[in-house]
Amino acid sequence: MKKVALFHTSSATLAMMQQLIGDIMPDAEVMHIIEESMIKQVMKNGGVTPDISARIAGYIQVAEKAGCEIFMTACSSIGGAVEQCQFMTPLQLARIDCAMVDAAIAKGGRLAVLATVGTTLEPTLAYVKRKAAEAGKTPEITPLLMSEAFTALLAGDMAKHDAIVAQGLKQAFASSDVVMLAQASMARVLQQLPEPPVPVLTSPESGIKWLKEASAS
Repeated sequence: MKKVALFHTSSATLAMMQQLIGDIMPDAEVMHIIEESMIKQVMKNGGVTPDISARIAGYIQVAEKAGCEIFMTACSSIGGAVEQCQFMTPLQLARIDCAMVDAAIAKGGRLAVLATVGTTLEPTLAYVKRKAAEAGKTPEITPLLMSEAFTALLAGDMAKHDAIVAQGLKQAFASSDVVMLAQASMARVLQQLPEPPVPVLTSPESGIKWLKEASAS
């Protein structure tokens, strides 16, 4: 099994990913890299800057030197920037939301994309549209941004974060055939809600299942 590097821009995703890895691919050798200042800079600058891209490239090089063969970002805000580094490394570069986006497009119909960070929502929408075009599909996409939830998350107020996301989910259920959560940090809210009336796709579990297959090949 290939050694994997999993890159986090928030420690909020670490415990969840470690649990999923333990459940889905317990024999994997995983190098976790956490850089919490990066997402704050991405948000401050309204996206990934050349300096941030250079730092991402540096972390990929660190993973390469550590003997990793796959580098996956757990942060959708920098997914595109990670993909753009493929030319410089033999590592397989991936994003945690790759399997989720493919599944959402395959289901078709009205697709709601929920996020708590604008700098995550925009690149996720671009990724969905790109993948849909590649698949020859034109889903009806409705974005929903809940920025107050991420402010609460950064402040450590998980209850407020979860309540805002839960309300956004209920709103999306009423007008969508499929709901997609753009951030791994949002997935935990589903555990607190009744069975959803429409499919809700999250990146953590599907991403780690994809990673298991990729690391075994």
